[in-house]
Amino acid sequence: MAVATRVPTEVLTFPVIEIFGPTIQGEGAEAGLPSHFVRLGGCDYRCVWCDTMYAVDPGIVRASAQHLNTEQIAETLDHLAGAPRWVTISGGNPALHRLEALVARLRTDGYLVAVETQGSIWRDWLAGVDRLTVSPKPPSSGMVSDAHDTQFSSFMHAAMATRVAGRAALKIVCFDAVDLAWAKETARLWPTLPLYLSAGTPVPSSGPVREAVGERYRWLCEAVARDPDLAEVRVLPQLHVIAWEEAMGV
Repeated sequence: MAVATRVPTEVLTFPVIEIFGPTIQGEGAEAGLPSHFVRLGGCDYRCVWCDTMYAVDPGIVRASAQHLNTEQIAETLDHLAGAPRWVTISGGNPALHRLEALVARLRTDGYLVAVETQGSIWRDWLAGVDRLTVSPKPPSSGMVSDAHDTQFSSFMHAAMATRVAGRAALKIVCFDAVDLAWAKETARLWPTLPLYLSAGTPVPSSGPVREAVGERYRWLCEAVARDPDLAEVRVLPQLHVIAWEEAMGV
């Protein structure tokens, strides 16, 4: 009788830049709520004002990332202080990775799982998260193109066809009036999703970061408040920048 050969189960690892918490979610629908964070390396965009290039630049990611599997990530989270309800998976772009097992494990451990992505790559595992924050990049990022518009449209149609649609939100960073007009048009195309606007943080900063964020936040508040088409929009600064400026791991 032939003996069946056991095929080893594939154990995926992920380029983990940092796991930290508890801290406060700084943007979007859960802004102000305690959360742990898992930041993964790798991104298919190169925004000119990116404030997490250490999770985007391939050379930095190769040199600094720890390659951890689902069990190791979950164990690391278990050893963090506090007991937030949320774990936020960020990047880079976490949609580059196959995170089905990680999302399932975190939910089994009792967490609510939030993911932020620019909406360039749809993955079926995104349908299983508790908050999908879709953060398309406006003109000031340097990433607006016909190809990216097509990717984003495909992503959104896929998302809207799943049960995650009721747990999805748009979050767009605005640096100027062109960005705001672009955000308004994007929201018009997807009217069932709540829109959160964030005042952009200058990168690199040429002066006090909190002061620069405050000035841009005031501009954005005044612009939105005057526009009757944006009466349902929520306008926020990046709360983590106000609290910790440019520090990592918070």
